[in-house]
Formats: sequence, C-alpha cells, structure tokens
Amino acid sequence: MHEMSLAMDMTRIIGEALGRKAPLERVNITIGPLSGISAESLRFCFTEIARMEGFGEPELVINHTEARLLCLECRTEYEVADFYQGCPECGSISRRILSGREFTVDSVEIDEDSE
Repeated sequence: MHEMSLAMDMTRIIGEALGRKAPLERVNITIGPLSGISAESLRFCFTEIARMEGFGEPELVINHTEARLLCLECRTEYEVADFYQGCPECGSISRRILSGREFTVDSVEIDEDSE
C-alpha cells in the first residue's frame, strides 16, 4: 500500500514547512484520477500517521480533479472518467495526458486553540 508512504511523506513535508510539529485542524490536498492513489486508503493512513507523528487528528479534505486528454489524431481536448475510453470525436486512443496525475498538498490549517 503506497498510500502509507505517501502519508509519511506528507507529514514530513508539513513538519518541515512549519518548522515544528503542531496539532493540525485540516489538510487540503488535490488528487487526480490518474495518480494511482486510493483516496480512502490515503485518508486512513494519513489519520494514523498524523496522530502518531504529533499532528493531532486533522481532517483530510480531498479535492478531486478531472483527467483531461488531448487526442493526437484530431486535436480534440476532452475529459475522461475511464482512461481506456477513446476520443469522443474520432475514437482514437492516441492521446497526451494534460491533467489528472496531480497529487498536491494545497494548504494546512493549524489548530490555534492548542497553540
């Protein structure tokens, strides 16, 4: 389960960015459908790792993006829910991924009551 290592990396990066370990209220992240990350597995792992690493029990807010592709045959830009779906205009599966692989920590909210 690579979500465990992602959760560990998230807490390490957050700790480095803050310069300390502090109880967090909320962590906002973005995950793309082509990232290969299970949102629910990451949520579970992050909750446990954050608690063990001294960040309290922050809410993990997950923003999901769309997968956008560019057809290399007819140049149509389109969104997909299923990566194996062909171009809606010409049916080609020759394409370039424009977005959908995202995995970012967008913001962190510190629990000010515990400061």
